[in-house]
Amino acid sequence: MTDFDMLVIGSGPGGQKAAIAAAKLGRRVAVVDRKEMVGGVSLHTGTVPSKTLREAVLYLTGLTQRDLYGQSYRLKEEITVADLTARTQHVVGREVDVVRNQLSRNRVAMFPGTGRFV
Repeated sequence: MTDFDMLVIGSGPGGQKAAIAAAKLGRRVAVVDRKEMVGGVSLHTGTVPSKTLREAVLYLTGLTQRDLYGQSYRLKEEITVADLTARTQHVVGREVDVVRNQLSRNRVAMFPGTGRFV
C-alpha cells in the first residue's frame, strides 16, 4: 500500500479537477472510482451521451449541411438505433481515455472500487 496526501472519491469533473490541482501542487494523489464509471455520471449517462445523440442525429440527417449542399442533402438514408448507439459509445470511450490520460500525466493513481466516508 502506498501513502497518499489526498484520496479523491470519484473521477467526475469535480474529482478530476481536485486530483489534478493537488497533484500540480506536489501532493501524492489517488482517485477511487468504479472501473466502468471513470469520468463520472455526466460522461456516462448524462450530458455527454445526450449531446452526442443530438449531434449524431443532426449530422446523419444532414440538417447541419443543408445550407451548403441543398435541401435534399442527407448523409444516411436510414438512421438506426445501432448507428446512434455506436456513435455515443465511441465518443464516451474517447472521453474516458482523455480523463485517464489527464490523471496519468499528472501522476494521479487510479484505483478501481468504491469509497465512502465512515
